[in-house]
Amino acid sequence: MEEPFPPLAPEGGELSEEAECEQAALLEVALDLSEVGDLSSSLEKLTAAICLGSATSLMYCRRADLLLRLQRPLATINDCSAALAVNAGSAKAYKIRARAHAQLENWTEAQSDFQKSLKIDFNEATEEEAKLVESKLAKASEEHLQRWEVVGGADKGGVVVRKGFELKSSEASCRLCTGAIVEELELRGERLRYRRLSGTGPDEGWISISLKDKVLACRLANKTADAEENENFEEDEPPFPEMAPNDIKELEDDALEKQQMLKAQSAELADEQHFEEAMEKLTEAIIVGCATALMYGRRAELLMRLGRPRAAMRDCCRALELNPDSGKAYKTRARANSKLKRWTSAHADFQEGLKIDYDETTYEESLTVASKMKEITAVATARRVKEEADRERKQVKEQELREQRARHQEEQQKAQANAAQAQAEQAVAQVMSDPLLRGLHQRAKKNGSSEFRKQEGGSIGSKLKQSSFRLEPAQSHATFDVSFSRR
Repeated sequence: MEEPFPPLAPEGGELSEEAECEQAALLEVALDLSEVGDLSSSLEKLTAAICLGSATSLMYCRRADLLLRLQRPLATINDCSAALAVNAGSAKAYKIRARAHAQLENWTEAQSDFQKSLKIDFNEATEEEAKLVESKLAKASEEHLQRWEVVGGADKGGVVVRKGFELKSSEASCRLCTGAIVEELELRGERLRYRRLSGTGPDEGWISISLKDKVLACRLANKTADAEENENFEEDEPPFPEMAPNDIKELEDDALEKQQMLKAQSAELADEQHFEEAMEKLTEAIIVGCATALMYGRRAELLMRLGRPRAAMRDCCRALELNPDSGKAYKTRARANSKLKRWTSAHADFQEGLKIDYDETTYEESLTVASKMKEITAVATARRVKEEADRERKQVKEQELREQRARHQEEQQKAQANAAQAQAEQAVAQVMSDPLLRGLHQRAKKNGSSEFRKQEGGSIGSKLKQSSFRLEPAQSHATFDVSFSRR
């Protein structure tokens, strides 16, 4: 618990010249003590200076900084608030108060104070601190957010969304897609009011989380909480109890009698709910040697009662080595796996245990694990269907792109061919617009000149090599100087 807050300055009144000198001297000593690392003495001198009166915002900020370094965040916040009462624009006071809130894990208040500090006096170091607090706030918000994943309706494009709680209320215009992640706003029985976080579909509405024997949506576990819970099991569990020695093959009468006595004492202690002492007595009996599967099974049950699932699992495994048909060992190991949220292993062990030795209590326990398995299977199936659909969509899209590229290439080639043909026709038209060449062409056609036909079928350019002409496009007539050989 934090010490009482140091006193604030008395209200009203100005300091005398003598008091001002004393206050300045105390502030200087406090600063010197702080620099050499004597924080407690520095705090005392600074408090004495403040108590003289007329304390400034900077004096409160300096003391707040000392208090924070002394791991007194509540007192720090108190002094920062006093500093802001004197000077509402003190970036230093906001910054120190933000750090104190961060130390107390008040992430919302810390983020607010950091932002105010940066608006008044921006610097990169403070911005980095603010980003760290922002990430902490986001993580804290996420941990309190209960999420669900839509796992049903893969063959229909998702699940039906209704605008109200009642199943007869009007449907939304589209379905909530399989694989969508939603935030729980309200849960009434099998009906969930949600806010969509990812995926496609209505932003808000009501859906059914199950329908008959089908799971339509399953709650997403808080991974951080699960990890912490498993870590706590690992950290909190003491070392596993000792096993029976391997070198003893048969007990002598005295040892056997001692073991029986220890087992009886353990059973009596267990009946009286003294599970720790019962486990210790049973461990002594096991250490005597030649421990049976039943002894390991009993100790595993005691370990489960003591919240030690990993140690219980080890004893169950040893019991099953000695007797593979021990229903008790399978059931206890199933409960240990459930405690550790290993649903697949728990489900398998419950089924084996019930096959060997059926009882209603264990069957009821197994139903809870079976429902977890159903959710896991449904999620896995939905994800597989989604992945296959995504893969098919990707293949179709790639095929469409290939066809589109081929069409584009074909259109380009066609356009180039049309342009070349148009250019050739334009060249012929320009040549044929010349009266002299047009006359030659007509005469050659009339005389059946093979030479001209070759030129016509090929290129008129060869004929033009023998001709030179000058075209003035701006004039209304053309002047030609043509020389050629007549046959």
